[in-house]
Amino acid sequence: MFEWFSAREPLVVYAFLLFNAFFESIFPPYPSDAFVLVFAFLAGQGFFNPYIVYACTVLGSIVGIMILYWIGRRVGDSVVQIFSKSFFGRIIPVRLIEKAKRKLATRGDVIILLNRFLPGMRAPLCFAAGLARSNTKKFFIYGSMSVLMWNLFLVVAGFSVGATWREASYFLRNYNIIIASMFIVFLTIFIMMYVRKKSNT
Repeated sequence: MFEWFSAREPLVVYAFLLFNAFFESIFPPYPSDAFVLVFAFLAGQGFFNPYIVYACTVLGSIVGIMILYWIGRRVGDSVVQIFSKSFFGRIIPVRLIEKAKRKLATRGDVIILLNRFLPGMRAPLCFAAGLARSNTKKFFIYGSMSVLMWNLFLVVAGFSVGATWREASYFLRNYNIIIASMFIVFLTIFIMMYVRKKSNT
C-alpha cells in the first residue's frame, strides 16, 4: 500500500485527501483518519508536503460538516418525521430528539468544539446542530476549530511518530478503543435509564 501511494502524483494524492475528509463527514463509517495517518506518515518520509496534507484534510472536513449542518437545518424536521415512523423511531423516541435539539440550541458550542474527537458521533452531531437551528456563524467557528485541532493531531502524529506504520497506527487504534468503550458504556447507561423510566410509568 505504501509503495502504491508513494508512486502517485502529489496532485492526485491531495485531491484524494480532500474527497477523503469530505466523504467521512457525510458517511461516518468511512475510515478517513487511517488515510490521513498514512499520508502524514508518507509526508514524514519525504513523499508529500505535510502542510498541504493538513490543509486538504481540514478543507474537506469543513466542507463536509457545513453541508451536513445545512441538510439538518433545511430538511432535518422532515428526516426526523420519517425516522419517527420507522423501526428506529421505536428505539429512540422523537421526544428525545427534541430534547437533544434544545440542548444543542443552548449549550451546543462545547459539543461542536469536541465533535471531531468523538468517532461515530461526528456526523450525527453536525446534523443535529442544523436541526436545532444552532447559530451558523458559531457552528462554523467551533466546528472549524474542532477540525483544525483533530487533523493537526493526526498529521503531526503520522509525520513524526516513528519509522514504521505500526508505530504510527498504534496510538490511533488504542484511542478508538477507548472512545468506543466510553460510548458503549454511555449507551448502556442511557438504555437502562430509559427502560427503568418506562417501567415506572
